[in-house]
Amino acid sequence: MRLDTVPLQRFADAAEHMTAECGWIDMLLADHVRQLRTEGRFNDDPMRGLYARADDVLRDLERAPRSVPAYDRLRAVIDARAALAPPPLFRIAEACGLDAFARNALALVAAPAIDRRYRTAFAFAQNDMSRAWPTPDLLVELLAPDARMARLAHFAASAPLIALGLVGFADGEEARPLADRALVVDDRVVQALLGLSCGPDPRVADWLAEAPVPDRPLELPPLTAAPEDALVLIECTGDAGQGIRTARWSRDRGKELLIVAAEPALSGELPVAKLAMLMAREALLRGASLMIDAMAGPGPPGRLEALLTILSLLAPPVVAAVRPGTIDGARLPYERRIRRMALAPPDAAERRIWWGSAIGEGGTADHLAWSTRLGADAIAALGRHPAEISAAAAARCRRSLPSILRRVEPRWRREELILPAPILRQLDELTAFVAHWPQVIGQWGFAASHPQARACIALFAGPSGTGKTMAAGIVAAAAEIDLYRVNLAAVFDKYIGETEKQLDRLFDAAADAGVGVLCDEADVLFGARTEMRDAHDRYANLCTAHILQRIEDHEGLVILSTNLPKNMDDAFARRLTHSIAFPFPDPGQRARLWRAAFPPAAALDGDIAWDEIAATFELSGGNIRNAALASAYLAAANGAPIGMPHILRAVARELEKTGRAPIAADFGRLALPG
Repeated sequence: MRLDTVPLQRFADAAEHMTAECGWIDMLLADHVRQLRTEGRFNDDPMRGLYARADDVLRDLERAPRSVPAYDRLRAVIDARAALAPPPLFRIAEACGLDAFARNALALVAAPAIDRRYRTAFAFAQNDMSRAWPTPDLLVELLAPDARMARLAHFAASAPLIALGLVGFADGEEARPLADRALVVDDRVVQALLGLSCGPDPRVADWLAEAPVPDRPLELPPLTAAPEDALVLIECTGDAGQGIRTARWSRDRGKELLIVAAEPALSGELPVAKLAMLMAREALLRGASLMIDAMAGPGPPGRLEALLTILSLLAPPVVAAVRPGTIDGARLPYERRIRRMALAPPDAAERRIWWGSAIGEGGTADHLAWSTRLGADAIAALGRHPAEISAAAAARCRRSLPSILRRVEPRWRREELILPAPILRQLDELTAFVAHWPQVIGQWGFAASHPQARACIALFAGPSGTGKTMAAGIVAAAAEIDLYRVNLAAVFDKYIGETEKQLDRLFDAAADAGVGVLCDEADVLFGARTEMRDAHDRYANLCTAHILQRIEDHEGLVILSTNLPKNMDDAFARRLTHSIAFPFPDPGQRARLWRAAFPPAAALDGDIAWDEIAATFELSGGNIRNAALASAYLAAANGAPIGMPHILRAVARELEKTGRAPIAADFGRLALPG
């Protein structure tokens, strides 16, 4: 049965449509070769292409243009069937703005990549066996010989066929005239024409992701963009739901949304023009909108602006999410076609609504809204059963924490903390402050009248080894939050301004994740400002002032631990919500510490004088734990239970750490170990 006699019905799939296109191409090429023979322009000499005859040149110059028959019934049938349900070729042509000539040219250029017999057919059609791929000259002669000059414009660098990478010139063809360059298509375009789901182009696959579709719709205002907008710039400081807003806007237009991670894409080796072409082509082949996510960083200077400029021309409208001040407006042309939107950072009340929409109303939504600063996009990606959401949210938050924060494992119990009763009460008050912060600040509305109440800054001051770090871990565990210690060596930077940037990243990430921050030796980081004598003093004072302001704006728990509280800037006192002084343990507390330092399974002599050891040696809890461990190793080496000689020898080693050799007076009535 001839294809042009098939009743008009939609194509079953892309394969059936491309089979029909190949049938049309067969007839077109066969007619072309017959025409060459009829006009005497076909040369059967096997050496053709290596020489030119004068008669052939004159015949080519003198021939009159011929028109493609208007009654090409097969072409009309294919077009009519495609109109019922557009196959991939027609959808791509519409998305890319191709007219009928460019669409048919794309099908012709793709034919040799689909069926190798067309390589021979095109060589015969061009009367040159070395030319197995079609050229613009051949395509014009096949499709529109009466409009040669106008149709050649379809193969200019700015024309959609070339600019979007739908077809390209073969390697090594640059030196040839435009009309005589071989045209090819790459695998990604062929896959799209055949309706194959083979994923994006490998050159950009690592930076592309489909927008998340939340299990439940979140309550967010839609993105607004006019048809004439080439670029929509969303400026925000964090996750304000820009991904979901853009995805909803894209779905309203009948398209999916592809999100591009700008920083890794622009930091690669691909030129910006090539990168923009591949991204725009991928979006158009898939019938998708493009969103450039530059929240993690804009990449090398100038490249983001160049990328947005090209994309806004190739595949408008393009949406870009950037931090304020990231984009240099002077580098963006077509200012009249740029729409700017500013999204304010969401507060806890908004996050509460989003969590409620994602996982349902309840205590879990309240807790997550006030304990983390995950935005709508992150919440949508985590949307699942409430029983799993807390662990998933915590894992998601930890991934964003910088390497300068190290987790403090919750290995201590409340009963192990041996401190005076007033200090224990203060720690209980601090625990209650942290644990009930969401209720007081959020549900009871204290956040509106007490802006500083969002921060919980505690100072733990006291001699080394008195339990400050241990207490911090116990408080965080009791309040059910993770605690992270700051690596001070990674915070300070020799370059001006970098220390402040590190601190900003640290506190932003901690607030977003809802974790507590422990600054050991805080007097180093929060030292008192001094009189300015030189540029170093001025910079140190500026750094301290920045830290003062930054810690005041922080939302969450910060514990400052120091042995030297007098070295800290006086301005910190006003910003502290809790200040706890850890005293040196008295003899009674030291006796309890000695007994607690040995596990129940440890082999102990029955004649150890705990009270006398505690009264004789003024050691901190940390020193006592060290001495207990050292005595255990000494006893194990002797093959005996832990006894007084082992403990006293371990104590002597602890005293040596202070910089002086122990003497008999240090041991009182206890025998000085040999």
